[in-house]
Amino acid sequence: MLIIAGLLATLAVTSAPADEYFGKLKMSALRVRYETMQLKKRYETHQLLPEQTEHLLLLTQDSFDQWAARYPKDPWLASTGFLIATLYAELPGTAAREDAVTLYVFVKSHFPRSSYATSSRAALHHGVATKADPAWAKEMRATAPSASPAVSPSASPAASRSASPAASPSGAPAAAPSDSPSAPPREYERPR
Repeated sequence: MLIIAGLLATLAVTSAPADEYFGKLKMSALRVRYETMQLKKRYETHQLLPEQTEHLLLLTQDSFDQWAARYPKDPWLASTGFLIATLYAELPGTAAREDAVTLYVFVKSHFPRSSYATSSRAALHHGVATKADPAWAKEMRATAPSASPAVSPSASPAASRSASPAASPSGAPAAAPSDSPSAPPREYERPR
């Protein structure tokens, strides 16, 4: 009984509590894991483009990094770090590759006796390739309807960058949309 109490006391000190939140998005350790698994599923089923997945994964990793800094001996860090690294490794581009390598190195060096360290060493030994942009993502971007800068109700920096004269085919600024009740609803472009 004394041994069990000692183990529970050790776990209480090393594990992040479920009601503590980390990073810009204030995610709990459980949410970091869940969000990573959902991003992987949504990316693999083509519900998210690579750049959308990478953006959301960077925000998730921000929470992971803060969690790891506060609870460096949390036993869930190895599996979560490996999970994030494998998703980065699936994404195209050198930035995603570098993030994958960084997390694989983190897992193998901070949790050297875990099975995730073994898997991380194997991934690093085989090399993490820089992936090309997948064909489905190119097709998805080409067929996606894009809002013209003229109908953007937002005055965000992203909207003003896209509203340059070079963005319109004629080089002239586009006409402002009508605000009449019969006019179609305005579409907006999300900032990236």
